[in-house]
Amino acid sequence: MAPESSPLALIWVPIAVFALAIVVGVVVRWIRAPRGARSRLRHALGPIMSAGETYQELHTGQRGLQDSIIEAVQEQESHGAERGTGDDTPDATRYAGR
Repeated sequence: MAPESSPLALIWVPIAVFALAIVVGVVVRWIRAPRGARSRLRHALGPIMSAGETYQELHTGQRGLQDSIIEAVQEQESHGAERGTGDDTPDATRYAGR
């Protein structure tokens, strides 16, 4: 190896090792995933998608999809608890038309 190519190798070798580790991780998660194409794809690529979402959250300053879904579910549950059974009509008005 020539001396002028050594700094280039110091940059590309760790990048290549990191990329290889990611590919091996995806393949292992694909093999261990439950049966079904969607399930395997979701299981294998989930960590990469999560990392992308976290990057987007940090870059834009907005909440990610998972945080938005959790907040929406909590909001629905709290509104459901306020309503009780879902029957908001008082008894007097309910039977007035009979």
